[in-house]
Amino acid sequence: MTRELTASFVTLSGAGFAQPARVPFAERCRAAAAAGFTGIGLHTDDYRQMRAAGASDESLRAVLGTHGLALREIEFLSGWAAASGDDPGDDVAALGRAFRPHHVTAGEFGADELDIEAAGARLRTICDDVAAYELRVAVEAFPWSGLKDVATARAVVEASGAPNAGLMIDVWHFYNTRSTLADLDGLPPERIVAVQLNDGRVVDGDFLTEARQGRLLPGDGELGVQGLLLGLHERGFRGPYCVEVNYPGYRDLPVDEMAALAFTAASKALEALPAR
Repeated sequence: MTRELTASFVTLSGAGFAQPARVPFAERCRAAAAAGFTGIGLHTDDYRQMRAAGASDESLRAVLGTHGLALREIEFLSGWAAASGDDPGDDVAALGRAFRPHHVTAGEFGADELDIEAAGARLRTICDDVAAYELRVAVEAFPWSGLKDVATARAVVEASGAPNAGLMIDVWHFYNTRSTLADLDGLPPERIVAVQLNDGRVVDGDFLTEARQGRLLPGDGELGVQGLLLGLHERGFRGPYCVEVNYPGYRDLPVDEMAALAFTAASKALEALPAR
């Protein structure tokens, strides 16, 4: 069974996390479509830089249309969980209006312990702000942050009460936050906004460095990728699936090779799932 896949921003950017893209947007789109992806991701920083260089929403839509792609994922909202954080009003709203993506990812880089109710209230404000664009907010747990695991991210989502809030399950972060499928028991499957596919290893210590240097292709690491996918499927999740891979060596490849490797590896991981 063929499942639609989205190439997350860093997967084809040709640069490290938090670095400007090496590969132009049009080339990313061309390579993604040629490999078999039906969706692509974009970071607000990259969007801002393209607009400053003269690109318009119309020109970006034309590129997507030429290659039969949808802009499905945008990122990244940070800082909101512990304090006022990012204001989604400008770039996220502009992307929401122009492209109607499926979701925007949201997380927390600070390590301070969270006030769950206060974080939930701030998340609700963000969700209300982007609801007009039918945009879902996908909250992602990081092992070094106040959103330290899936259980904490779930608690914040539930405290928000926002119908368009849910979880982003990233394979690397899921295992490195020491989360388990039991953390998702009883959660309605629609509260899982999307899954990001990758691989790597479980580490102790410098999580941030490893996350940015060791997010491998599905099947190239030691994490239980297919076990997690099967567990999510058993809990009712049916997609969407994104691929978020980035590590030295991979990001130096030609964009066509990056896209082909990512699509093939992700498709193989998804073969473990039942047809329905």
